[in-house]
Amino acid sequence: MPEVTMPRLSDTMQEGTIARWLKKPGDRVERGDVLAEIETDKATMELQAYESGVLEKILIQEGESAPIGQVIALIGSGAAVADQEEARAMRPAPQTTTASSATGGGGSGLGMSQEEAPRQRATAPVEVPPSTAPVGQENGDRLIKASPLARRLAEEHNIDLRQIRGSGPGGRIVRDDIEAFLESRRTAAVTAPAQAGVGATPAPPAAAPAAAAEVGAAPAEELVPLSRMQTTIARRLTESKQTIPHFYVSTEIDMTEALALRRQLNESVGEGGVKVSINDLIIKACALALEKFPEVNSSYRDGQFVRHQAINVGIAVDIPHGLVVPVIRDANLKGVRTIAREARALIEKAHAGKLTPADLSGGTFSISNMGMLDVSEFIAVINPPEAAIMAVASVRRTFVPIDDQPVLRDMMHVTVSADHRILYGATVARFLQEVKRLLQNPFSLLG
Repeated sequence: MPEVTMPRLSDTMQEGTIARWLKKPGDRVERGDVLAEIETDKATMELQAYESGVLEKILIQEGESAPIGQVIALIGSGAAVADQEEARAMRPAPQTTTASSATGGGGSGLGMSQEEAPRQRATAPVEVPPSTAPVGQENGDRLIKASPLARRLAEEHNIDLRQIRGSGPGGRIVRDDIEAFLESRRTAAVTAPAQAGVGATPAPPAAAPAAAAEVGAAPAEELVPLSRMQTTIARRLTESKQTIPHFYVSTEIDMTEALALRRQLNESVGEGGVKVSINDLIIKACALALEKFPEVNSSYRDGQFVRHQAINVGIAVDIPHGLVVPVIRDANLKGVRTIAREARALIEKAHAGKLTPADLSGGTFSISNMGMLDVSEFIAVINPPEAAIMAVASVRRTFVPIDDQPVLRDMMHVTVSADHRILYGATVARFLQEVKRLLQNPFSLLG
């Protein structure tokens, strides 16, 4: 029976979480069909079937994680599912007995002798209400079915999972159950003092302020667990700041001519055509500047400099639950319109959670543009193992001196964060001056 295993969907992935199963046991599966959505450390990606058949069994449920290579489902001919259904159909219905009404001082079970009735009562299974059944009593926590996230939250808040009744599939304890338990505990903590005070002797007036201060001492808070992507972002950026000696170089670029060129390019685009953004021009300018300053297109690895031959520019994309950096490959060899088309496709895939490992790997330099958010300036954290990242702020209409006269121009503040193990201030400053020259003479980007 073919096994479906947890695939490696990114270069840094160690395990994946089943976000959603799109097929259920018994469904017919064709080669190439999407079986499930898997949340990795970078994005949510689709898992495709490599074999045709029937999905026999799901081994890893939604919300649960598995390391790379672990079997998460089985695909077969459908015989196992058919056997299970046949077995259920042939299973005899449970027999029930109804006690007869008491006659003459009490009676035995209906149709039973007085000797059989006590024996039947002794051997019949006794149903225990779910609310009172001690979950995992025999073998400890091994019998408690709970998602990894629910277990982690329970450990953080010192919660005994045996106190909680699961609402997930098969009685599994999920995050909502933990959060509901925490909310009920908070509510009980607030209402208990009020109930205890009913009918009690009023406290002296002098004690009232102290009591009020005690109640208000703990502000309300909400614990929001991190997704796998957010956990990875936190880890990688912490490592970046702790292990990479950052330094920063800034400049202002006059974007007046670049904006005029952009308007000219977009006016010639027909209905439904891809329009060029400011960021597309910046990507092209950085790619050409990286050709001239290959040191910036490098990495530090094991005490050596790695000089990358390809110029692959990553673009930071804000998505609802994190940040992804898809890559435009060989940006120095592509025209501005091609860059615009590829960037738009990558951004759409990022928002839809459809980015592939190939879309996210191989970057040699990154751009983080927050110009659309009315940002005057900011600095970005280097995306390892790259040597530099450029932070792009908003374009602002500003008076600048030209021939000793104030002239209104469109100015943009940019800052490069650089790895001081590889780069030095003068090199980064020259690189920035080349980016500035290209954007202030934007027709050079069209060659």
